[in-house]
Amino acid sequence: MKSLSYKVSILAASVLMAANASAMIIECNDCSPEQRLSSINNQVSGPVFVVDFVNKTVDKYQVTEDGKTQVLDPTKADVSQLNQQFSHRKTHLRDPK
Repeated sequence: MKSLSYKVSILAASVLMAANASAMIIECNDCSPEQRLSSINNQVSGPVFVVDFVNKTVDKYQVTEDGKTQVLDPTKADVSQLNQQFSHRKTHLRDPK
């Protein structure tokens, strides 16, 4: 039984990592809200993260097929994965909300 729950946990973690691995990540340091939004213009549809290493924040957006942008709250898993991906920056990103 433990073996099955372990395998399910590994599978769930892999799916979560793969979902964010396909996300676009844009670096926009010390940007205004308008600059953040303009940085995601013309991006392909899907999730987009805008990271700001100066203010140590992460913003998450969803770009739809028709080019509209929806603001989303990044999850703790999103922020954690971005912190791991950019660990060489020696900056700990956080959710701005």
